[in-house]
Amino acid sequence: MVKNSRTPAGTGGLLPLNLPLPAAVIADCAGVPTMVLARGTLRPVVAITDRWRIDDEWWRTEISRQYFALELEGGTRTTVFQDRVTGDWYTQQYTAPARLAAS
Repeated sequence: MVKNSRTPAGTGGLLPLNLPLPAAVIADCAGVPTMVLARGTLRPVVAITDRWRIDDEWWRTEISRQYFALELEGGTRTTVFQDRVTGDWYTQQYTAPARLAAS
């Protein structure tokens, strides 16, 4: 049996998971990525396999993002998004849920 330490139970230090990282992206005039800096090399976008937009929390700190799931030259797959509030680009790991990936 473990002795009771008499310290209050709590979450401790929660760490956020899957935080977005700044990305270097070149986009066309419509805001669609055409080149992405990946592993130190500027790579052309071969295909956009999915795209979606998230608009949330407009009543607090606005979140407005346009996401793109990309295939880059050389076969690398990555997901990037543009923060539509600041205009900055980020990369964020994303895997579609199995029920969506199968369709």
